[in-house]
Amino acid sequence: MASNTLYRKYRPAEFSDVVGQQHIVRTLSNAISYNRIGQAYLFTGPRGTGKTTLARLFAQTVNCNEPVKKSKEGFLSPCLKCENCQQFKNNTATDIIEIDAASNTGVDNIRELRETAKLSPLKGKYKVYIIDEVHMLSQGAFNALLKILEEPPAHIIFILATTEIHKVPETIISRCQRFDFSKFDIEEIIGKLSLIAKKEKIKIDNAALELIAISAEGGMRDAESFLEQIITLEKDAITSEKVADILGISSNQSVEDLTRLVFDKKTSEALLLINKIYKDGYNLEFLAKSWLEYLRKVMLLSIDEKMDKKIFSKMTKEQKEKIKTVSKKASLDFIILCIHKVSENISKIKESFIPQLPLESIIVELTKSDFTSSNSSSASVLPQTPATQNKPLKKNDFAPVAEKKISETNLTESIAEIPEALVAEKENSPEIKSVSQKPSGEKINIYEIDKNWKAIVDEIREQNCSLAMMLSNSKPIESNREGTIHIVIRHSFQKDLINKAENRLTISDISNKITGLAFKVIAVSEEESGVKLKKILPDATSDGADNSCGENGSQESLLSDAMALMGGKVVTNE
Repeated sequence: MASNTLYRKYRPAEFSDVVGQQHIVRTLSNAISYNRIGQAYLFTGPRGTGKTTLARLFAQTVNCNEPVKKSKEGFLSPCLKCENCQQFKNNTATDIIEIDAASNTGVDNIRELRETAKLSPLKGKYKVYIIDEVHMLSQGAFNALLKILEEPPAHIIFILATTEIHKVPETIISRCQRFDFSKFDIEEIIGKLSLIAKKEKIKIDNAALELIAISAEGGMRDAESFLEQIITLEKDAITSEKVADILGISSNQSVEDLTRLVFDKKTSEALLLINKIYKDGYNLEFLAKSWLEYLRKVMLLSIDEKMDKKIFSKMTKEQKEKIKTVSKKASLDFIILCIHKVSENISKIKESFIPQLPLESIIVELTKSDFTSSNSSSASVLPQTPATQNKPLKKNDFAPVAEKKISETNLTESIAEIPEALVAEKENSPEIKSVSQKPSGEKINIYEIDKNWKAIVDEIREQNCSLAMMLSNSKPIESNREGTIHIVIRHSFQKDLINKAENRLTISDISNKITGLAFKVIAVSEEESGVKLKKILPDATSDGADNSCGENGSQESLLSDAMALMGGKVVTNE
């Protein structure tokens, strides 16, 4: 009895039926149309992405007696009626030979192939050899294959398929036209499964299809196998809950509940949910992937509520409304923070001795942090440096700023808080002068500061030479935060030193003295600001004075600050 599995039953019969991989489909179709057929092709990519399917379709089409154009895109397709097409359909085609390299790894197998390859095709124009999992061949077999690839007969076409391209010798790769197959998008998998369900008269909701698509991890064959498993076990209407039970994965409702709890800062409830999901036997790694996909939707709908029509056309109206409701419970920056935290920790779940621990850590960090999840907040979190580990710093994403025209919209607010430890350090220091004026709420004239920046740095050198050295290659830029400017610094360790309370106060006082403007300063790195520093100040001042510190004490101060920040010490050789 012939196999009637879904992935065989709905395998594409022509190029226009192929889902995804459009660049490969068009290239192969055009090669046949223009009679520019190569003698060796190499298909590489993850499992279930269509390598063997396209190889078989290409082999059938090149041997079709009357290939015709059917699709709107102009893809050339086999006629499906000629003798060669009928033989291919019945798996009796003598001129299309499929070889499993995993079972034919020896050099003798390839030598036998070389002998049979010399024979002309019996029915078609070409004799096509499809060698699957070619990376499984032995070194001797590769050498034997190389011989025929170097001087192949005119009637021979080789199609090599592999999931591990790094195991294929470069000498083989260089003699083939290489095509890299990518994983299918979730939307592409859902589209194909919807088509199969419609033809099979299966009632299944979109949420269930999405769960299957996520479980397949980009493989169409896996998705079709999952669907077949589910419809075999479940005859009634298929819901996401039933799919979750059958496949042992978490449902969309669990992901939605988890997101709500995190956005509402309900730590205990979120932790209990994670542990319940784990105790019920569900895959936590899959839960994290589903959560990441859900957060992506929340993020996109937070940016534009009309995004659902462009990206999530397969979702029901009820699903879209639920996500829109959730997206309003948190600021965009907090949503992005959640995405970063989840994506960073997915790989740790499989490696962790306690599988639920990485997710528990994420939940505690997100719900117990000082970060406000409400939409009134407009800050996101920077990665912590050694100097700021006592309390998380907050910031928004930085956008590139033009050198000559700095727009308010080009740079979002940098850092909403300075650690309390630094503030206390400022208050306890007897050497710090008080600010003569409080920063005003008005917009700072950045052009006036930039124009006088060299003079400000020169004046700072008189009081704190090491600070001036760090500022010698810096640039003041505008900030959206009232009464504050950002100073772009090349090196991150310098940024942390400059952000010490006494150094920021020195810069503010001297800038106020020279420009008459009162403001606060915050140092940021090039990466954070998007500004690439040029050499703002030359190595020597205009009057020829040396730009370096004249006193050893100032140099030692800079060295001490750097060592304290980076945890270093001076080592002497005796």
